[in-house]
Amino acid sequence: MLRSLGRTIRAAVMAAALGGCVALAVGAPARADSDIAGKKVIFVPISMGISLTEGWVRRMRQHAEIYGYSLDIRDAAFNTGAMSELLAKAISEKPDVLVVHNPTVQLLARQIQQAESEGIKVLQINLQSNRPSSAFVGANWKRIGREVAEDIVKECGEGSGKSGKVAIIPGQLTAADSVIMNEASFAVFDAHPEIEVVSNQASDWEPEKARQITATVLQQHPDLCAIFGHWDVHTMGAGNAVKDAGKQDDVLVYATGGGESVACEAIENAVLDRVWSYDADGQGRDAGTMIDILLQGGAAADGSMLEIESPMKIIKAGDGFDRRQCWSM
Repeated sequence: MLRSLGRTIRAAVMAAALGGCVALAVGAPARADSDIAGKKVIFVPISMGISLTEGWVRRMRQHAEIYGYSLDIRDAAFNTGAMSELLAKAISEKPDVLVVHNPTVQLLARQIQQAESEGIKVLQINLQSNRPSSAFVGANWKRIGREVAEDIVKECGEGSGKSGKVAIIPGQLTAADSVIMNEASFAVFDAHPEIEVVSNQASDWEPEKARQITATVLQQHPDLCAIFGHWDVHTMGAGNAVKDAGKQDDVLVYATGGGESVACEAIENAVLDRVWSYDADGQGRDAGTMIDILLQGGAAADGSMLEIESPMKIIKAGDGFDRRQCWSM
């Protein structure tokens, strides 16, 4: 499996060996001779209009333009019912590669299996279902959950003089990132009985709902020490609730995210304190590379799922903060 950035480079080499160069030119893309021109790729995201998916599509389009294959976007606009319908229609069109962004671990599992059984290669991006497919590009959620929890223990645990109280705000409790991060975080917290998770409520990815959840938790637990939000966009709502309560110096607000410029702005404005960034811009490049590989027939020798793990970057307030740690559209 391709498990690291170093292996990402090897993936590019493998694609080149299969018949086409996957290196991108700087600036406007120039058409390259390739044997994947005319092939069809369909991407079904949870929603467009957010920096995460817009960043991915920008980079995937660069690959499509260079190598002459089509990239169609079918926007589910945060509607899971519509997403299943869009995916069913996409499968019926028999694309060469189908890219899916799973809202939960189970919702699209059957359809992913169906697509693969019909010879359509499926690339899952960042959020993985219970069903493996040809490839996955995304964050190591277990590592993020563990590292954030360890940092919370350091800041809120024994010897810190703090309450040890933590609120967790997933996007959805059944989303892959939340399932895996919660499991990893609680494994750390279980070894530190001074840490108490006082709330674990999903925001449905909505900043206003995260703000309301946080406001209620702060009323119930004014000595709250930390908030761990599972996506920076909705966690900004939680951070604003902390600011509204005048507790930005007392409550640390942790988030994960794609590392777009709004995350750095939120840190500058004391809305977020620490962001574990998986760099959506880099993920888009990796997704484009993986699509190129799949279109050229690339596959793991043992039939397992090809994987590119997104490199991690921790962006935090303080002397080491630099806005250049974030990317812009």
